Amino acid sequence: MRTRNFARRYSRAVVVALGVIGGGFAPANPAGAQSAQQFRWCNGDDHPTPDLSIDGCTALIRSGKYSGRDLASAYTNRGSAYDDKRDEDRAIADHDSAIRIDPKLDLAFNNRANAYGRKGETDRAIADYDEAIRLNPKFSLAYNNRGNKYRDKRAYVRAISDYDEAIRINPRFADAYNNRGITYDSMGNGDRALADYTSAIRFDPKFALAYNNRGLEYREKREFDAAIADFSTAIATDSRYANAYRNRGNAWVKKGEYDRAIPDLTTALAINAKDSETLAGRGVAYEKTGDYDSAIADFDNVIALKPQNIAALTSRGYAHFYRGDFVDAAADLSHGVGTGLDTYPSLFRFLALSRAGQAASDLEPAARRLNSQDWPYAVFELYVGRRDPAATLAAAQKPEERCEAQFYVGEWQLLQGDRAAARQRFEEAVGICPKAFIEYTAAQAELRRLAS
Repeated sequence: MRTRNFARRYSRAVVVALGVIGGGFAPANPAGAQSAQQFRWCNGDDHPTPDLSIDGCTALIRSGKYSGRDLASAYTNRGSAYDDKRDEDRAIADHDSAIRIDPKLDLAFNNRANAYGRKGETDRAIADYDEAIRLNPKFSLAYNNRGNKYRDKRAYVRAISDYDEAIRINPRFADAYNNRGITYDSMGNGDRALADYTSAIRFDPKFALAYNNRGLEYREKREFDAAIADFSTAIATDSRYANAYRNRGNAWVKKGEYDRAIPDLTTALAINAKDSETLAGRGVAYEKTGDYDSAIADFDNVIALKPQNIAALTSRGYAHFYRGDFVDAAADLSHGVGTGLDTYPSLFRFLALSRAGQAASDLEPAARRLNSQDWPYAVFELYVGRRDPAATLAAAQKPEERCEAQFYVGEWQLLQGDRAAARQRFEEAVGICPKAFIEYTAAQAELRRLAS
Protein backbone atom coordinates (compact mmCIF):
# COMPACT_ATOMS: atom_id res chain seq x y z
CA MET A 1 0.00 0.00 0.00
CA ARG A 2 1.24 3.44 -0.87
CA THR A 3 1.62 5.83 2.03
CA ARG A 4 -0.57 8.86 1.59
CA ASN A 5 0.79 12.18 2.62
CA PHE A 6 -1.42 14.03 5.07
CA ALA A 7 1.44 15.74 6.88
CA ARG A 8 1.30 18.94 4.86
CA ARG A 9 -2.41 19.36 4.11
CA TYR A 10 -2.71 22.57 6.06
CA SER A 11 -1.84 26.12 5.21
CA ARG A 12 -1.35 28.10 8.38
CA ALA A 13 -2.93 31.51 8.36
CA VAL A 14 -0.64 34.19 9.73
CA VAL A 15 -2.03 36.20 12.62
CA VAL A 16 -0.49 39.66 12.44
CA ALA A 17 1.00 40.64 15.77
CA LEU A 18 -0.05 43.87 17.45
CA GLY A 19 2.87 46.10 18.23
CA VAL A 20 5.29 44.30 15.89
CA ILE A 21 8.81 45.68 15.90
CA GLY A 22 11.22 44.32 13.31
CA GLY A 23 9.01 41.31 12.50
CA GLY A 24 8.33 40.18 16.09
CA PHE A 25 7.16 41.17 19.51
CA ALA A 26 9.44 43.29 21.66
CA PRO A 27 7.82 42.59 25.02
CA ALA A 28 8.91 44.63 27.99
CA ASN A 29 7.78 42.19 30.64
CA PRO A 30 7.39 38.44 31.24
CA ALA A 31 3.67 38.59 30.43
CA GLY A 32 4.58 40.09 27.07
CA ALA A 33 7.12 37.34 26.48
CA GLN A 34 4.46 34.74 27.17
CA SER A 35 2.10 36.45 24.71
CA ALA A 36 4.80 36.44 22.04
CA GLN A 37 5.30 32.70 22.49
CA GLN A 38 1.56 32.02 22.29
CA PHE A 39 1.45 34.08 19.10
CA ARG A 40 4.24 31.98 17.57
CA TRP A 41 2.59 28.73 18.60
CA CYS A 42 -0.69 29.79 17.03
CA ASN A 43 1.10 30.63 13.78
CA GLY A 44 2.84 27.25 13.80
CA ASP A 45 6.31 28.66 14.43
CA ASP A 46 8.89 26.64 16.41
CA HIS A 47 7.20 23.33 15.51
CA PRO A 48 4.63 23.35 18.34
CA THR A 49 2.62 20.30 19.38
CA PRO A 50 -1.11 20.46 18.61
CA ASP A 51 -1.83 21.21 22.28
CA LEU A 52 0.61 24.14 22.28
CA SER A 53 -0.95 25.48 19.08
CA ILE A 54 -4.39 25.24 20.66
CA ASP A 55 -3.17 27.02 23.79
CA GLY A 56 -1.56 29.77 21.75
CA CYS A 57 -4.56 30.36 19.50
CA THR A 58 -6.99 30.23 22.42
CA ALA A 59 -4.99 32.93 24.21
CA LEU A 60 -5.13 35.16 21.13
CA ILE A 61 -8.86 34.57 20.64
CA ARG A 62 -9.63 35.37 24.27
CA SER A 63 -7.35 38.42 24.41
CA GLY A 64 -9.90 40.63 22.66
CA LYS A 65 -7.07 42.27 20.71
CA TYR A 66 -7.82 40.69 17.33
CA SER A 67 -10.66 41.08 14.86
CA GLY A 68 -11.41 40.48 11.20
CA ARG A 69 -8.95 38.34 9.29
CA ASP A 70 -6.53 38.08 12.20
CA LEU A 71 -9.22 36.68 14.49
CA ALA A 72 -10.45 34.36 11.73
CA SER A 73 -6.87 33.16 11.22
CA ALA A 74 -6.52 32.30 14.90
CA TYR A 75 -9.72 30.24 14.72
CA THR A 76 -8.71 28.31 11.59
CA ASN A 77 -5.22 27.66 12.98
CA ARG A 78 -6.74 26.29 16.18
CA GLY A 79 -9.12 24.20 14.10
CA SER A 80 -6.17 22.69 12.22
CA ALA A 81 -4.52 21.82 15.54
CA TYR A 82 -7.72 20.10 16.70
CA ASP A 83 -7.74 18.17 13.43
CA ASP A 84 -4.17 17.04 14.14
CA LYS A 85 -5.56 15.59 17.39
CA ARG A 86 -8.31 13.81 15.37
CA ASP A 87 -10.95 16.01 17.03
CA GLU A 88 -12.71 16.82 13.78
CA ASP A 89 -15.93 18.17 15.28
CA ARG A 90 -14.11 20.86 17.26
CA ALA A 91 -11.93 21.54 14.24
CA ILE A 92 -14.96 22.11 12.02
CA ALA A 93 -16.56 24.37 14.63
CA ASP A 94 -13.44 26.56 14.66
CA HIS A 95 -13.25 26.70 10.88
CA ASP A 96 -16.96 27.62 10.83
CA SER A 97 -16.17 30.52 13.15
CA ALA A 98 -13.31 31.63 10.94
CA ILE A 99 -15.51 31.59 7.84
CA ARG A 100 -18.30 33.43 9.63
CA ILE A 101 -15.83 36.17 10.61
CA ASP A 102 -14.13 36.30 7.21
CA PRO A 103 -16.07 34.57 4.39
CA LYS A 104 -13.20 35.22 1.97
CA LEU A 105 -10.51 33.41 3.98
CA ASP A 106 -9.51 30.70 1.50
CA LEU A 107 -7.31 28.97 4.09
CA ALA A 108 -10.30 28.33 6.36
CA PHE A 109 -12.19 26.56 3.56
CA ASN A 110 -9.12 24.43 2.79
CA ASN A 111 -8.66 23.52 6.43
CA ARG A 112 -12.34 22.77 7.03
CA ALA A 113 -12.23 20.53 3.96
CA ASN A 114 -9.36 18.63 5.57
CA ALA A 115 -11.48 17.99 8.66
CA TYR A 116 -14.46 16.86 6.58
CA GLY A 117 -12.11 14.53 4.73
CA ARG A 118 -10.93 13.02 8.01
CA LYS A 119 -14.57 12.35 8.91
CA GLY A 120 -15.11 10.57 5.61
CA GLU A 121 -17.40 13.32 4.28
CA THR A 122 -15.63 13.43 0.94
CA ASP A 123 -18.22 15.41 -1.02
CA ARG A 124 -18.36 18.16 1.62
CA ALA A 125 -14.57 18.27 1.60
CA ILE A 126 -14.49 18.69 -2.17
CA ALA A 127 -17.08 21.47 -1.98
CA ASP A 128 -14.90 23.37 0.46
CA TYR A 129 -11.80 22.89 -1.66
CA ASP A 130 -13.83 24.21 -4.61
CA GLU A 131 -14.58 27.36 -2.65
CA ALA A 132 -10.97 27.78 -1.52
CA ILE A 133 -9.86 27.56 -5.16
CA ARG A 134 -12.59 29.96 -6.29
CA LEU A 135 -11.38 32.49 -3.74
CA ASN A 136 -7.73 31.89 -4.62
CA PRO A 137 -7.15 30.31 -8.06
CA LYS A 138 -3.41 30.10 -7.30
CA PHE A 139 -3.92 28.01 -4.15
CA SER A 140 -1.74 25.03 -5.11
CA LEU A 141 -2.24 23.23 -1.76
CA ALA A 142 -6.02 23.25 -2.22
CA TYR A 143 -5.64 21.70 -5.68
CA ASN A 144 -3.38 19.03 -4.18
CA ASN A 145 -5.80 18.30 -1.36
CA ARG A 146 -8.81 18.18 -3.67
CA GLY A 147 -6.86 15.76 -5.84
CA ASN A 148 -6.48 13.51 -2.81
CA LYS A 149 -10.24 13.44 -2.31
CA TYR A 150 -10.89 12.66 -5.98
CA ARG A 151 -8.37 9.84 -5.66
CA ASP A 152 -10.28 8.52 -2.65
CA LYS A 153 -13.38 8.44 -4.87
CA ARG A 154 -11.33 6.61 -7.53
CA ALA A 155 -11.90 9.56 -9.86
CA TYR A 156 -8.29 9.25 -10.95
CA VAL A 157 -8.44 11.41 -14.08
CA ARG A 158 -9.85 14.34 -12.08
CA ALA A 159 -7.26 13.76 -9.36
CA ILE A 160 -4.43 13.85 -11.91
CA SER A 161 -5.84 17.08 -13.34
CA ASP A 162 -5.73 18.70 -9.89
CA TYR A 163 -2.17 17.54 -9.21
CA ASP A 164 -1.15 18.82 -12.65
CA GLU A 165 -2.55 22.25 -11.79
CA ALA A 166 -0.88 22.27 -8.38
CA ILE A 167 2.44 21.50 -10.06
CA ARG A 168 1.85 24.10 -12.79
CA ILE A 169 1.33 26.75 -10.10
CA ASN A 170 4.25 25.47 -7.99
CA PRO A 171 6.68 23.38 -10.08
CA ARG A 172 8.65 22.43 -6.95
CA PHE A 173 5.62 21.11 -5.02
CA ALA A 174 7.02 17.77 -3.78
CA ASP A 175 3.76 16.65 -2.14
CA ALA A 176 1.83 17.03 -5.39
CA TYR A 177 4.38 14.89 -7.26
CA ASN A 178 4.18 12.23 -4.53
CA ASN A 179 0.38 12.20 -4.57
CA ARG A 180 0.23 12.12 -8.36
CA GLY A 181 2.62 9.18 -8.19
CA ILE A 182 0.25 7.35 -5.86
CA THR A 183 -2.59 7.98 -8.29
CA TYR A 184 -0.61 6.77 -11.30
CA ASP A 185 0.23 3.60 -9.34
CA SER A 186 -3.47 3.10 -8.59
CA MET A 187 -4.11 3.39 -12.34
CA GLY A 188 -1.50 0.70 -13.01
CA ASN A 189 1.07 3.08 -14.48
CA GLY A 190 4.13 2.19 -12.43
CA ASP A 191 6.63 3.95 -14.67
CA ARG A 192 4.92 7.33 -14.36
CA ALA A 193 4.51 6.77 -10.62
CA LEU A 194 8.23 6.08 -10.34
CA ALA A 195 9.06 9.27 -12.24
CA ASP A 196 6.81 11.34 -9.96
CA TYR A 197 8.31 9.90 -6.77
CA THR A 198 11.75 10.73 -8.15
CA SER A 199 10.62 14.32 -8.80
CA ALA A 200 9.24 14.58 -5.28
CA ILE A 201 12.59 13.44 -3.89
CA ARG A 202 14.48 15.86 -6.11
CA PHE A 203 12.54 18.81 -4.72
CA ASP A 204 12.55 17.50 -1.14
CA PRO A 205 15.56 15.23 -0.50
CA LYS A 206 14.30 14.47 3.03
CA PHE A 207 10.83 13.35 1.90
CA ALA A 208 10.64 9.96 3.66
CA LEU A 209 7.17 9.20 2.27
CA ALA A 210 8.34 9.57 -1.31
CA TYR A 211 11.36 7.33 -0.70
CA ASN A 212 9.05 4.71 0.80
CA ASN A 213 6.64 4.92 -2.13
CA ARG A 214 9.42 4.73 -4.71
CA GLY A 215 10.80 1.74 -2.82
CA LEU A 216 7.44 0.01 -3.15
CA GLU A 217 7.48 0.69 -6.89
CA TYR A 218 10.95 -0.80 -7.21
CA ARG A 219 9.85 -3.80 -5.13
CA GLU A 220 6.93 -4.43 -7.47
CA LYS A 221 9.39 -4.36 -10.37
CA ARG A 222 11.47 -6.93 -8.42
CA GLU A 223 14.37 -4.45 -8.24
CA PHE A 224 14.91 -5.39 -4.64
CA ASP A 225 18.28 -3.74 -4.09
CA ALA A 226 16.95 -0.38 -5.31
CA ALA A 227 13.85 -0.85 -3.14
CA ILE A 228 15.92 -1.63 -0.05
CA ALA A 229 18.11 1.42 -0.68
CA ASP A 230 15.02 3.68 -0.78
CA PHE A 231 13.49 2.15 2.33
CA SER A 232 16.84 2.60 4.09
CA THR A 233 16.90 6.29 3.14
CA ALA A 234 13.34 6.70 4.43
CA ILE A 235 14.40 5.14 7.74
CA ALA A 236 17.51 7.32 7.94
CA THR A 237 15.25 10.34 7.48
CA ASP A 238 12.63 9.16 9.99
CA SER A 239 13.83 6.53 12.44
CA ARG A 240 10.24 5.95 13.68
CA TYR A 241 8.85 5.20 10.22
CA ALA A 242 7.25 1.81 10.89
CA ASN A 243 6.01 1.27 7.33
CA ALA A 244 9.50 1.74 5.91
CA TYR A 245 10.89 -0.90 8.29
CA ARG A 246 8.02 -3.20 7.35
CA ASN A 247 8.51 -2.64 3.63
CA ARG A 248 12.27 -3.15 3.84
CA GLY A 249 11.67 -6.32 5.86
CA ASN A 250 9.27 -7.63 3.24
CA ALA A 251 11.79 -6.79 0.51
CA TRP A 252 14.35 -8.93 2.35
CA VAL A 253 11.72 -11.69 2.44
CA LYS A 254 11.29 -11.36 -1.33
CA LYS A 255 15.06 -11.70 -1.72
CA GLY A 256 15.04 -14.81 0.48
CA GLU A 257 17.21 -13.13 3.12
CA TYR A 258 14.99 -14.02 6.04
CA ASP A 259 17.55 -13.41 8.79
CA ARG A 260 17.78 -9.79 7.64
CA ALA A 261 14.01 -9.48 7.31
CA ILE A 262 13.16 -10.49 10.88
CA PRO A 263 15.00 -7.61 12.66
CA ASP A 264 13.35 -5.01 10.39
CA LEU A 265 9.89 -6.48 10.91
CA THR A 266 10.50 -6.71 14.66
CA THR A 267 11.49 -3.03 14.75
CA ALA A 268 8.34 -2.12 12.83
CA LEU A 269 6.25 -4.01 15.39
CA ALA A 270 8.00 -2.24 18.26
CA ILE A 271 6.64 0.99 16.76
CA ASN A 272 3.23 -0.37 15.73
CA ALA A 273 2.43 -3.68 17.42
CA LYS A 274 -0.96 -4.07 15.70
CA ASP A 275 0.12 -3.90 12.08
CA SER A 276 -1.26 -7.14 10.67
CA GLU A 277 0.78 -6.87 7.47
CA THR A 278 4.01 -6.71 9.47
CA LEU A 279 2.98 -9.63 11.67
CA ALA A 280 2.14 -11.71 8.60
CA GLY A 281 5.43 -10.82 6.93
CA ARG A 282 7.43 -11.79 10.01
CA GLY A 283 5.42 -15.00 10.28
CA VAL A 284 6.50 -15.93 6.75
CA ALA A 285 10.13 -15.07 7.55
CA TYR A 286 10.05 -17.20 10.70
CA GLU A 287 8.60 -20.22 8.92
CA LYS A 288 11.20 -19.92 6.16
CA THR A 289 13.94 -20.14 8.80
CA GLY A 290 12.27 -23.19 10.36
CA ASP A 291 11.01 -21.36 13.46
CA TYR A 292 7.46 -22.63 13.15
CA ASP A 293 6.51 -21.80 16.74
CA SER A 294 7.26 -18.11 16.22
CA ALA A 295 5.56 -18.16 12.82
CA ILE A 296 2.37 -19.61 14.27
CA ALA A 297 2.45 -17.07 17.11
CA ASP A 298 2.61 -14.23 14.58
CA PHE A 299 -0.24 -15.66 12.51
CA ASP A 300 -2.22 -16.09 15.75
CA ASN A 301 -1.83 -12.36 16.36
CA VAL A 302 -2.93 -11.50 12.82
CA ILE A 303 -6.04 -13.64 13.26
CA ALA A 304 -6.76 -12.05 16.65
CA LEU A 305 -6.77 -8.67 14.87
CA LYS A 306 -8.63 -9.93 11.78
CA PRO A 307 -10.51 -13.15 12.57
CA GLN A 308 -11.81 -13.58 9.00
CA ASN A 309 -8.45 -13.07 7.31
CA ILE A 310 -8.34 -16.10 5.00
CA ALA A 311 -4.72 -15.49 4.00
CA ALA A 312 -3.60 -15.56 7.65
CA LEU A 313 -5.66 -18.66 8.40
CA THR A 314 -4.21 -20.56 5.43
CA SER A 315 -0.70 -19.33 6.23
CA ARG A 316 -1.08 -20.64 9.77
CA GLY A 317 -2.39 -23.88 8.29
CA TYR A 318 0.77 -24.29 6.23
CA ALA A 319 2.90 -23.50 9.30
CA HIS A 320 1.05 -26.18 11.29
CA PHE A 321 1.70 -28.61 8.43
CA TYR A 322 5.42 -27.80 8.46
CA ARG A 323 5.50 -28.36 12.23
CA GLY A 324 3.64 -31.66 11.89
CA ASP A 325 0.39 -30.49 13.55
CA PHE A 326 -1.71 -32.10 10.85
CA VAL A 327 -5.12 -31.86 12.57
CA ASP A 328 -4.62 -28.15 13.23
CA ALA A 329 -3.30 -27.69 9.70
CA ALA A 330 -6.41 -29.24 8.19
CA ALA A 331 -8.69 -27.08 10.36
CA ASP A 332 -6.97 -23.86 9.28
CA LEU A 333 -6.68 -24.83 5.62
CA SER A 334 -10.40 -25.62 5.49
CA HIS A 335 -11.01 -21.85 5.61
CA GLY A 336 -9.31 -21.53 2.23
CA VAL A 337 -11.32 -24.31 0.61
CA GLY A 338 -14.20 -23.13 -1.54
CA THR A 339 -12.92 -19.58 -1.87
CA GLY A 340 -12.08 -19.77 -5.57
CA LEU A 341 -8.38 -19.62 -4.65
CA ASP A 342 -8.38 -23.02 -3.02
CA THR A 343 -6.19 -25.13 -5.30
CA TYR A 344 -3.20 -25.43 -2.97
CA PRO A 345 -5.10 -25.19 0.36
CA SER A 346 -7.21 -28.12 -0.91
CA LEU A 347 -4.14 -30.19 -1.72
CA PHE A 348 -2.46 -29.48 1.61
CA ARG A 349 -5.69 -30.12 3.54
CA PHE A 350 -5.98 -33.49 1.80
CA LEU A 351 -2.39 -34.30 2.79
CA ALA A 352 -2.85 -33.07 6.38
CA LEU A 353 -5.97 -35.21 6.91
CA SER A 354 -4.27 -38.20 5.34
CA ARG A 355 -1.20 -37.76 7.54
CA ALA A 356 -3.44 -37.40 10.61
CA GLY A 357 -5.08 -40.73 9.78
CA GLN A 358 -8.45 -39.14 9.15
CA ALA A 359 -10.76 -39.52 6.18
CA ALA A 360 -9.22 -37.53 3.34
CA SER A 361 -11.15 -34.57 2.03
CA ASP A 362 -12.94 -34.61 -1.31
CA LEU A 363 -10.68 -33.09 -3.93
CA GLU A 364 -13.22 -33.18 -6.75
CA PRO A 365 -14.79 -29.71 -6.15
CA ALA A 366 -11.42 -27.93 -6.33
CA ALA A 367 -10.34 -30.09 -9.29
CA ARG A 368 -13.48 -29.17 -11.22
CA ARG A 369 -12.46 -25.51 -11.03
CA LEU A 370 -9.32 -26.34 -13.00
CA ASN A 371 -8.96 -26.97 -16.70
CA SER A 372 -7.88 -30.59 -17.13
CA GLN A 373 -4.94 -29.41 -19.24
CA ASP A 374 -3.72 -26.98 -16.58
CA TRP A 375 -1.33 -27.57 -13.73
CA PRO A 376 -1.76 -28.90 -11.02
CA TYR A 377 -4.75 -30.89 -12.30
CA ALA A 378 -2.39 -33.88 -12.70
CA VAL A 379 -1.69 -33.81 -8.94
CA PHE A 380 -5.41 -34.04 -8.16
CA GLU A 381 -5.65 -37.02 -10.52
CA LEU A 382 -2.70 -38.67 -8.76
CA TYR A 383 -4.31 -38.27 -5.36
CA VAL A 384 -7.69 -39.65 -6.46
CA GLY A 385 -6.06 -42.62 -8.20
CA ARG A 386 -6.53 -41.68 -11.85
CA ARG A 387 -2.85 -41.07 -12.66
CA ASP A 388 0.44 -42.64 -11.58
CA PRO A 389 3.56 -40.82 -10.33
CA ALA A 390 5.43 -41.08 -13.64
CA ALA A 391 2.53 -39.55 -15.57
CA THR A 392 2.22 -36.81 -12.94
CA LEU A 393 5.89 -35.90 -13.31
CA ALA A 394 5.56 -35.95 -17.10
CA ALA A 395 2.61 -33.53 -16.98
CA ALA A 396 4.79 -30.85 -15.39
CA GLN A 397 6.18 -28.70 -18.22
CA LYS A 398 7.40 -25.45 -16.63
CA PRO A 399 10.23 -25.21 -14.07
CA GLU A 400 7.87 -24.23 -11.24
CA GLU A 401 5.55 -27.12 -12.18
CA ARG A 402 8.43 -29.61 -12.10
CA CYS A 403 9.37 -28.32 -8.65
CA GLU A 404 5.83 -28.82 -7.38
CA ALA A 405 5.51 -32.22 -9.03
CA GLN A 406 8.55 -33.49 -7.16
CA PHE A 407 7.05 -32.43 -3.84
CA TYR A 408 3.52 -33.77 -4.41
CA VAL A 409 4.76 -37.07 -5.78
CA GLY A 410 7.02 -37.31 -2.72
CA GLU A 411 3.99 -36.83 -0.47
CA TRP A 412 2.12 -39.56 -2.37
CA GLN A 413 5.07 -41.90 -1.93
CA LEU A 414 5.23 -41.06 1.78
CA LEU A 415 1.54 -41.98 2.12
CA GLN A 416 2.34 -45.29 0.41
CA GLY A 417 5.05 -45.95 3.00
CA ASP A 418 7.99 -45.57 0.59
CA ARG A 419 10.16 -43.28 2.71
CA ALA A 420 13.30 -43.69 0.59
CA ALA A 421 11.56 -42.68 -2.63
CA ALA A 422 9.82 -39.81 -0.83
CA ARG A 423 13.13 -38.55 0.52
CA GLN A 424 14.56 -38.48 -2.98
CA ARG A 425 11.63 -36.42 -4.27
CA PHE A 426 11.81 -33.98 -1.38
CA GLU A 427 15.54 -33.48 -1.90
CA GLU A 428 14.87 -32.81 -5.58
CA ALA A 429 12.16 -30.27 -4.66
CA VAL A 430 14.51 -28.42 -2.28
CA GLY A 431 17.10 -28.32 -5.02
CA ILE A 432 14.88 -26.81 -7.75
CA CYS A 433 12.02 -24.98 -6.02
CA PRO A 434 12.19 -21.22 -5.43
CA LYS A 435 12.57 -20.51 -1.72
CA ALA A 436 9.32 -18.54 -1.69
CA PHE A 437 7.27 -21.61 -2.67
CA ILE A 438 5.28 -23.42 0.00
CA GLU A 439 6.49 -26.69 -1.56
CA TYR A 440 10.12 -25.71 -0.84
CA THR A 441 9.39 -25.05 2.83
CA ALA A 442 7.23 -28.16 3.16
CA ALA A 443 9.89 -30.34 1.53
CA GLN A 444 12.46 -29.03 4.00
CA ALA A 445 10.11 -29.84 6.88
CA GLU A 446 9.52 -33.36 5.56
CA LEU A 447 13.26 -33.99 5.23
CA ARG A 448 13.75 -32.93 8.86
CA ARG A 449 11.04 -35.37 9.94
CA LEU A 450 12.51 -38.17 7.85
CA ALA A 451 15.91 -37.55 9.40
CA SER A 452 14.64 -37.62 12.99
